[in-house]
Amino acid sequence: MDNTTHQKWSDAPKKALDEFDRWSKEVKRGAASLAILAVLEEQEAYGYEIVRQLSERVSFLQLEQGTVYPLLRRLEKRGLLASEWNYDDPSKPKKYYGLTSPGQSTLEMMMETWVILSQEMNKLMKGVEF
Repeated sequence: MDNTTHQKWSDAPKKALDEFDRWSKEVKRGAASLAILAVLEEQEAYGYEIVRQLSERVSFLQLEQGTVYPLLRRLEKRGLLASEWNYDDPSKPKKYYGLTSPGQSTLEMMMETWVILSQEMNKLMKGVEF
């Protein structure tokens, strides 16, 4: 949970805060794969560059290297990403990731599902004040 959210609801019951923390982590975990695939649809990138782009563009996820690198390896193992080492600077080789054809198809399905889910959740919460 970020500090702003924590301060806003600091007087909420502990059980509510605990449940919110669990739910927030699950939402972020599900959104992380979609976010990584979306970044890589634009162009191939190496791990640190992906982390930087995500932190600049999707602050809600707050993804760090320790989260992104294992996720990149899992997505590659599943055949959604391909990687290639770049040795332009031999002292600092970089592993670049890009979408495979199944990765592109997965991204399209995820994006469509995300849009539908977002629209339906927004309808459900219409009129809810916070």
